[in-house]
Amino acid sequence: MTDHLPSRPSITVGISGGSGAVYAVRLLEILPRYYQRVNIVMSNAARQVLAQEVEVTAPAEGTWQLPNATPEESERVVVWNNQNYNAPFASGSNCPQQMVILPCSMSTVASIAHGIDQNLMHHAAGVILKEKKQLILVPRETPLSAIHLRNMLTLAELGVTLIPAMPGFYSGQSTFDDLINFVLQKVLNQLNIDLKLSKQWKEE
Repeated sequence: MTDHLPSRPSITVGISGGSGAVYAVRLLEILPRYYQRVNIVMSNAARQVLAQEVEVTAPAEGTWQLPNATPEESERVVVWNNQNYNAPFASGSNCPQQMVILPCSMSTVASIAHGIDQNLMHHAAGVILKEKKQLILVPRETPLSAIHLRNMLTLAELGVTLIPAMPGFYSGQSTFDDLINFVLQKVLNQLNIDLKLSKQWKEE
């Protein structure tokens, strides 16, 4: 019902083929509580990783019923084909304030850093950059080559927030969920979403 729609209009989420699909699924179960529309674009490799790592199948296009989201929340989660440049977020005239790509593969990092639009995900990130909106990338790769580091430096110099999927242990993280939540908490903090998933430093 429109009376109960979240206050934030929209956010774009990209999912690349890097390992760490669980981060994307968990984040997508949270965002519909805060955004009226969560637009998703993913690579073919991302679909394979989703199926392999978390046994989740995403629709080719349209709304996505996520494992732990209500039907009302899932109605706000919309998947766009990665070659569909008619998506609303493909234009600067309808650019969202925020975009997150997680996990973010090194090939995706390279394409965005060098302005190579091979698909809608790359194009959407380029639109976010040119409109000077908030772009958050969650790289998931190790070890990193000098090429990877240079590309990430280029993006950091453009104002992109880079949150490598590097869980910490200083607040007593001991379970799989704790480690996932540690990384997601960093993303939510950057999105200015007041939701506590992980204990803060020195918090009782």
